[in-house]
Amino acid sequence: MSNDRTERLVNLVLCLLSSRRFQTSTKIARTVPGYEHNHDDKKAHDAFQRKFERDKAELRRIGIPLQSGIDYLGDGEPGYRIARSDFELPQIEFTDAEAAAVAAAARLWQQPELQSGSSDALRKLRAAGIDVDSHAAASPVKSLPGAEAALAPFLEAVASRRVVVFDYFGPRDESAQQRRIQPWGCAAWRGRWYVAGHDLDRGAQRCFRLSRISGKVRLTGPEGAFTIPDDVDVLGFASASEDHQLPSRATVLVRPKRAWGVRRRADQIGPRTAEGDQACFSYTDTAATAAWLASFGADVLVTEPPELVKETIACLQALAEEETP
Repeated sequence: MSNDRTERLVNLVLCLLSSRRFQTSTKIARTVPGYEHNHDDKKAHDAFQRKFERDKAELRRIGIPLQSGIDYLGDGEPGYRIARSDFELPQIEFTDAEAAAVAAAARLWQQPELQSGSSDALRKLRAAGIDVDSHAAASPVKSLPGAEAALAPFLEAVASRRVVVFDYFGPRDESAQQRRIQPWGCAAWRGRWYVAGHDLDRGAQRCFRLSRISGKVRLTGPEGAFTIPDDVDVLGFASASEDHQLPSRATVLVRPKRAWGVRRRADQIGPRTAEGDQACFSYTDTAATAAWLASFGADVLVTEPPELVKETIACLQALAEEETP
């Protein structure tokens, strides 16, 4: 829709909201910018009538309750109006718990694909008098920089019921394996994002941690390709997956005489080189371990496993963006 038409429609809505009386097309043509024309010129007047009919149809199409009737105090010409009671939304009221949930959810959507939508929603809530920021401290949300890159395409796939293909590092995989699933939903559990669905290659339901995904998530096939079970519990799958998680081994390169915290945690040091010392240790929480390693900055270089490398790089990038003015 052109900017001129958008502006004209907004002006038309304001005009029809401004009075309880029905506004005739003659009065609308005189008062609403964009409808000006010479009433004595039949061609110009016919063009106005066609434009006005298109605009009325557009308002009704987008859900604006346009009423038509006759103002019997006038000359009997049919007119139009918008009743405020039909047009305005009811007062929005949240409990403290609901406002805290909104604040927590908004803080999750930090990637560009989702950030604009959450920002728009927060602006509308603040305009309605709901202060969600004051509840943010009561609902701390752990940053999930590494997992969110894959979150947006999974949400899109769930909404459109499309199959997704991605490369995945399982706890025991030495290299990424391709997976094809019908995604049922996404859930966050203990600081990690998961997607649950039906694994087409294995013919069973599976749950995948998003931080273990390597590369891009690709949507394939037609929309509406499957049906999501009514009783699916994605959060239950995520929590069960977490409970059965096996420890992973991290291999990092530590600069000489630096990062003593990493050295104390390591159960294996060496070989030693001029560039640094190789250190190995076990861990279970990828996101927390990556954030901890990133805190050492350039003194630590993560080399294995790939999912920890990816998560640590994401944490470093997030820290760099925070420090950029």
